[in-house]
Amino acid sequence: MSSDMLRWLSILLLWPVALLAQDQAVTRIVTGQEVQQAIIDRLASIGEVAAPNVMAEKQFYACDAPLEVEQAFSGWRSVTVRCPSPVEWSIALRAQVLGAVPHVPQASEAYVTQAVFLRRPLRSGDRIQEGDLELRPIDPLSVSSVYIAIEDVAGRVLSQSLTPRVPVSPRHLQRNWAVNTDDIVTLQIVNGGIEIESPGIALEPGQIGDIILLRNLSSGSEVTGRISQERKVQVLSKMAP
Repeated sequence: MSSDMLRWLSILLLWPVALLAQDQAVTRIVTGQEVQQAIIDRLASIGEVAAPNVMAEKQFYACDAPLEVEQAFSGWRSVTVRCPSPVEWSIALRAQVLGAVPHVPQASEAYVTQAVFLRRPLRSGDRIQEGDLELRPIDPLSVSSVYIAIEDVAGRVLSQSLTPRVPVSPRHLQRNWAVNTDDIVTLQIVNGGIEIESPGIALEPGQIGDIILLRNLSSGSEVTGRISQERKVQVLSKMAP
């Protein structure tokens, strides 16, 4: 047998092994970091900025294809992240679209003449007291988003350390959640025109008007619901098993 024939025979014999190795190489366990990046990239493609709250080291399921991200409801605050192969699976998460959070006063560049500043340096986690704040004039074009009223900042908690040199903006403050993760809440369920209340536990935080994921403590099933008031949620749908 000639050397050329031997070479082609070797290639043919090794081809299935190479394909199998290639399939194994692209199959991976999806991590929270990959899910985060998929959401950020998908939202960026439609001009939105997302900050999904997913632990980077969290591990989900096996996948050998690019992740698909779709809006879970009528907006992009909640999304469904799906892997189509080798076994289709999906998870529902809050995308936390920046700029879509209600009740965060935003200042217009064209009209800002003064802003809220700290009187003294404070650390991340400190609760801001009214005496810690003062109004100072600023350049209207120096910032794009600041607080202009002391009452909008007093009582809030810093999410990062801050000095008196920088005007206070929403990114410096922790969000005021109406429901926190692991809070026991009241689920309002409408069935045939009859409203039933059931205890539930929040699986993620949210503000009034947000749609979040919860667990019904009576049935053990996961549901989605819209926060109507502090620790009260109107159930929208039951999650597929």
